[in-house]
Amino acid sequence: HMERFEPPSVTLPWRIPSGAPTTVRLLVTDDEGRPMWRNRFNDRVWNPARAAAGVTNPTRQDGTHALRHHYASVLLDAGESIKALSEYLG
Repeated sequence: HMERFEPPSVTLPWRIPSGAPTTVRLLVTDDEGRPMWRNRFNDRVWNPARAAAGVTNPTRQDGTHALRHHYASVLLDAGESIKALSEYLG
């Protein structure tokens, strides 16, 4: 899959918003470098992040699907075309 759809690289602050810009490939893997399954991501990454942010009663409204909608809204607000957005989101 990665040969056909090479993970893109992105440069962003690392670890904290004011962190040093670091370039990484957008590829989510587990601790052993294997593909990260959705349920494992939720259990090991997303839910602990919500707890650390003080979300005490998680719901679908603050889940990863809501994050997808937020991403789409931000891109549209920044002027991205709907056609490009549909390609990004699959």
